[in-house]
Amino acid sequence: MLQESSRLLRRFTKSFGRLAAGLKVPADLSERLLLDQASDFSYIILAISLLGLNQIGLLLIYFFRQPGALLRGLMFLAVAVCYFIIMGKARLWLRRDKPLGEDAKAYIRGMSQLLAVMGVVWAVLFVILMRQHDTGQLSLLYGVFVGCLATPVMVSPISCAISYWLPTCLGICIACVFATTFEPFALVNLIAFMGLTGFCILYLNSRLNERAVSSLRLEENGEVIKLLLRDFEESASDWLWETSAGLELKPVSHRLAQVAHRPVESFRGQFPRAMLGEIMNYDHRPGSPIDRLCRVIDEHSPFRDMIVPVLINGEERYWSLTGKPILDKDGRFSGYHGVGSDITGQRRQQEQIAFLARHDSLTKLANRVLFNEVLHQACDNCQQTGFALLCLDLDHFKAVNDTLGHATGDGVLVAVAERLRGCIREFDIAARLGGDEFAIILVTEDPQEAGGIASRIIERVSRPYHFDGQMVQIGMSAGITMAPRDSRNPSGLMKNADLALYRAKAEGRGTWRLYDVEMDERQKDRRILQSALRQAVLRDEFRLEYQPLVNLADGRIVGAEALLRWQHPERGLLPPGDFIALAEDAGLIGQIGEWVLGQACREAANWPEHVGIAVNLSPLQFRDSGLVEIIDRALAQAGLAPGRLELEITETTMLETNSETVDALWQLHGRGVRVALDDFGTGYSSLSYLRRFPFDKIKIDRSFIRDLGYEKDDSSIVLAIIGLAERMGMVVTAEGVETPRQAEILNSYGCGQAQGYLFSRPVSAAVFGELLVTGTPLCPWQSVAEPLARTAAQ
Repeated sequence: MLQESSRLLRRFTKSFGRLAAGLKVPADLSERLLLDQASDFSYIILAISLLGLNQIGLLLIYFFRQPGALLRGLMFLAVAVCYFIIMGKARLWLRRDKPLGEDAKAYIRGMSQLLAVMGVVWAVLFVILMRQHDTGQLSLLYGVFVGCLATPVMVSPISCAISYWLPTCLGICIACVFATTFEPFALVNLIAFMGLTGFCILYLNSRLNERAVSSLRLEENGEVIKLLLRDFEESASDWLWETSAGLELKPVSHRLAQVAHRPVESFRGQFPRAMLGEIMNYDHRPGSPIDRLCRVIDEHSPFRDMIVPVLINGEERYWSLTGKPILDKDGRFSGYHGVGSDITGQRRQQEQIAFLARHDSLTKLANRVLFNEVLHQACDNCQQTGFALLCLDLDHFKAVNDTLGHATGDGVLVAVAERLRGCIREFDIAARLGGDEFAIILVTEDPQEAGGIASRIIERVSRPYHFDGQMVQIGMSAGITMAPRDSRNPSGLMKNADLALYRAKAEGRGTWRLYDVEMDERQKDRRILQSALRQAVLRDEFRLEYQPLVNLADGRIVGAEALLRWQHPERGLLPPGDFIALAEDAGLIGQIGEWVLGQACREAANWPEHVGIAVNLSPLQFRDSGLVEIIDRALAQAGLAPGRLELEITETTMLETNSETVDALWQLHGRGVRVALDDFGTGYSSLSYLRRFPFDKIKIDRSFIRDLGYEKDDSSIVLAIIGLAERMGMVVTAEGVETPRQAEILNSYGCGQAQGYLFSRPVSAAVFGELLVTGTPLCPWQSVAEPLARTAAQ
């Protein structure tokens, strides 16, 4: 029994401690809580004061004839005066206009002191009365004792309650002990009641504070929500909407009326007709967005980001609607509330990017992605429907770019594309593969018909062009291969058409040639070069040059792209375009690529840690199951951190992807090696690549940079690519930056990095090292000719 009592006492003590600790109030709410407590306290203390005056009156009447009237009367008067002062202060506080937190603190402090004085006066009065009472008056005194002990329970804040309760308890105990008739059981009962009231004071004040804080928090949150909703409706591009249980659209926001170009009064009726307007009259076909929206609403189901068309001033736009059904407390449908937004700009941007992914941005012809899709489909059906593949290449086009500029060259390409469209039928397809290379798929099994169309194309394309008063004369050569006669797979057909094109160019240009099996002269030369290429690997005739990669924000070099060169003993320095294809055909690309990786990593290990190295990878290298191990070995031997190595891959690699390619990319990405998609937008790109592969960077092809600032389409495309990359968390590098204006525009668009002749041509490792040592920022995008000249002089 004693152990159980001890345990209960400990639990009570802990609970008491927790209650005392729970009286703490958050600092940000203390002022508001004090003001609320001061107001509530004033109302309660007025009622308590009236009750106290009533008690004083009863005691005065009941003890009127008892001896010691003078001292007793003075104490009655003192208690009454305290009550009147308290009532006066409470009334003054309630009449105050916009009191502050400091005012509330002073008021509570003063009232606590006054209540303590009154408690002391009551205590003295209790001692006097208990010594003068008779038997009939004792019950009244006990009732007054209980009332005086109970009234602080209703008082908050706790400082005021304790200020009155504590001296009152002491006075009652002293009065009972020194009474003329000592009643121990009554005293024990009163002490127990004192403990109960003390506990209730702590508990109720703690709970009141908690609920007051919660209420203030809810009020603040409600105010914040109202503010956010108001700000949302006033400044956001979205709008809120709500319906009744009968789907009647409730009053709409001014934002919706502004977007729809309609008065607010016109949005009356049932949703969605009242909101979408006239398009509901004719776009209700089964399966349409409007039909799907109506079916969802009829089922009272939630919907999210449902895109529907609307007509605004005769223009078709697109809205995204999200709605959630509202249920009452009984689970019955009582309407919808939701949000809407105009996504026309985003949708058109997506359509533009999607078009860019499958069409050439300059000529609007099909690009390599679309062309390859059609070519693969045609090869699958070539047994039933044969076709001719034409590979076309402009003659003397480089001279146009060199003499008249790239703008004129682009104009020629656009004009050529228009003439190509005029030479083929609707069911044929023409594509620009890149640069001045074109291809056409003709649905015909007759080589003579294919030759006749090729002759017509060459004749029309070779007619003069006029740009800015100048006449431009170019030609065109074509190679033709027939399917399924020559081959049944896309790569074989492209190879055959290329061989025929090379023969046409070798025989004087401006003509076409049909592929035949005897085209081996060029193959012979290729075999000779391939043999020399094998010797070049053994004789270490390769070397690397490095083109700086610059941060546009401050002009600092943040990396370099490694560019392979072949020092041929007879033909001189050959760029990679002259031998990479041969290396791939000869099976040497893996060996050469491994050397490039090792050499580039070793050179980069000597550079500052913030400078990275970018290495181009051939599609064939991804077919090597040991590619990941090769890269790991190159990094380990050079002591280069994986994060400093960047692998550049083209969309050609993506077109030939398999599970091994995907696995290799993800393994390298997991090691910290960065992966960049090179020449984005040249006619290969597909947005699916950006979702499927772990790209860290997109490199915008130089064809979009060339006329940046002059061609609006190029600027829009560059902005779209940069915006896409930013949303997907990718870095953007612009290639082929040659003028300060291009750099300035790219920097303003938010493009982070750039490379090109404006900053530096590809240089040797030694010269690049000198550039890093000088640390000269390549900005405001000035040429590095002088630093290079100084380095060469040294």
